[in-house]
Amino acid sequence: PPRPTKPLQRHGILRERLGDVLTDAFRAHVLRLLGHRVDVTEWIGGEHTPRNTMIKAVRTNQRANRDLWAEYDALCEDWEVTPRLAEMLAPELEEARAEAMAYENGGDA
Repeated sequence: PPRPTKPLQRHGILRERLGDVLTDAFRAHVLRLLGHRVDVTEWIGGEHTPRNTMIKAVRTNQRANRDLWAEYDALCEDWEVTPRLAEMLAPELEEARAEAMAYENGGDA
């Protein structure tokens, strides 16, 4: 993990919340890479449940650009993880990355 996060990981409750936020950030990013418009919102009030994030995704088929792929790659590298969702959708992600790179290189993919 990035060095500045050490204080965030020192205490169990902070480490747990950081894990929740990172997991949701990875999920939302993977969905964007696969052509979804993504909204991350509060599902129900925090007084009812500590995990109250809703990720709403609508398929738009909009191709992710290089910058979005670079953000994802940096996030994975910085945290030294491959999200489980990315593992499960590996063929789709590989195809989406190839199409994005071909398109930005002037291809017709």
